[in-house]
Amino acid sequence: MTKKFLILSLMFVLIIGAVRLHADNLPQFEGAKLYQAGDFAAAAKWCASYLKENAPGIDRAAVLILLGNSLEKVTDSFNTDAEKECFRSGSKKDGTACMQAYAEKLNSMYGASSFEYSEGAIYIRYTGAQYKEAIEKYPSSPYSAQAAYMELTKNLIGAPEVVLPRIKEFMAKYNAGEWGRQGRLLWARVNEDIWWIHRKWSWVLYNWKISPEDLIVKAEPYRQEALRTFEDIIKKDGSTEEGKAAKKEYELLKNYKDDGKLYGIVNESTVQGALVR
Repeated sequence: MTKKFLILSLMFVLIIGAVRLHADNLPQFEGAKLYQAGDFAAAAKWCASYLKENAPGIDRAAVLILLGNSLEKVTDSFNTDAEKECFRSGSKKDGTACMQAYAEKLNSMYGASSFEYSEGAIYIRYTGAQYKEAIEKYPSSPYSAQAAYMELTKNLIGAPEVVLPRIKEFMAKYNAGEWGRQGRLLWARVNEDIWWIHRKWSWVLYNWKISPEDLIVKAEPYRQEALRTFEDIIKKDGSTEEGKAAKKEYELLKNYKDDGKLYGIVNESTVQGALVR
């Protein structure tokens, strides 16, 4: 996935492809089987129905995570349907009101605040509400750390001083196992993102008010922090999936290259359009 982001005047950000979904880590139940078969819409409906019926037997945090994963997968198709209804086929509806109503219809189906409409982006965005619900209602669930990671990655929006403390907070709370490794890897990757934005899109941060030399000085600490963290993961967890990923990304970054992916939005300017890495 190329490094791509969109920042509008409302500070709305759509992150594409930044999160690795973890439905395979969840227990096997009908919704999970539908998801793994690629029928994400059916998986979402199954999970929503299960939660509304308050049926016993399956860890509800796991069902909420799967519902969130499924909704992320079908958000684009929801938007396609909404656009057809609100803007195409000679529709005389108020486009904004129609899209907002469509988002509310989705919320009535899948849970309050699951979706929100951004008029600037003309896009109905999945908010990660199910991940937040899993954290708040089921903190003792074995899946709570996974839910916290998914919620975190839906909210990596803002300047470095906003984004990095969020990751640090997650790392302090979930510092063991897969999600501890994922948190450390995310820390390295977002520091790399910050370095990349300084290096390639300095005008986004400073509107050309800073010299190229000063940019290097400002950017390099983030690169060094990413390298240090990658090295730490390799040393402590080199045989894990995260360790193998860290090794590849460390070699690239050591040579002032990157993996081409976006893990967080770290600038705070008003930009129209997309920046493609």
